[in-house]
Amino acid sequence: MFKKLFKNKIEYKFKEAKNTACFVCDHVLNKEREILFVTHDKDDSSWQFLCGESDHTENNIKVISMGETVDMDNTINDLFEMPEGFGAEIKEIGEKWTPFKISD
Repeated sequence: MFKKLFKNKIEYKFKEAKNTACFVCDHVLNKEREILFVTHDKDDSSWQFLCGESDHTENNIKVISMGETVDMDNTINDLFEMPEGFGAEIKEIGEKWTPFKISD
């Protein structure tokens, strides 16, 4: 019983507060696909955590908290120091993130 009450707490490494809003695609939110593409926007400091597919529309984008996103996939903690204006991608979970500069 106590094990259920005291789950292993997932470490949160980002400087942004856990309740900071971020963008995810509904594929990630509904756990249909993994987070494979991340950006940290330089214009408004927003974060996007997406599945990496190019078939998204505005209807696919959802807003949740950074803390919820890390709870869904703690491998994104590896990107906590990624500066604004950059992104990173992987082909599958467990790979090392490949950074890239967001073009202007």
